[in-house]
Amino acid sequence: MKWQVVTLSGQDIHLLGPDGGGEVVLAGHLFADPGFTVIGADAPQAAPQWGLFATAPAAAREKALAWQRHVREVECGLPGGPGSEGTVREQYDPQRHTLAERENAKAKELTALGFGRVSRTTVQRMGLAYRKQCL
Repeated sequence: MKWQVVTLSGQDIHLLGPDGGGEVVLAGHLFADPGFTVIGADAPQAAPQWGLFATAPAAAREKALAWQRHVREVECGLPGGPGSEGTVREQYDPQRHTLAERENAKAKELTALGFGRVSRTTVQRMGLAYRKQCL
């Protein structure tokens, strides 16, 4: 199905469909769709992961970076990731505690820090999302 770009407004792309109907989609969603191609022009280059990250609202970027540090600490014991400097806190030491124990400890810590009510499942989900993006 062919759509025509009629206007661009920030990250919004306004499209006109073959039946005359319109749609508005986010640029990132459009470019990420495996069925998307540009006809009659050079294909756009894929945006680097951090390029898209920079377009997210500041609060969302801060939250993502905060979660990244916490997920890394659960995974390897250090908020900066494997090989980073620092001291492993006892409750996140992979040599002393199972992953499940570290996830529970992180859930309790984040709840106490004001992240809202954080469960072990939430910590697991964020860890999975991090691994999908970083591997």
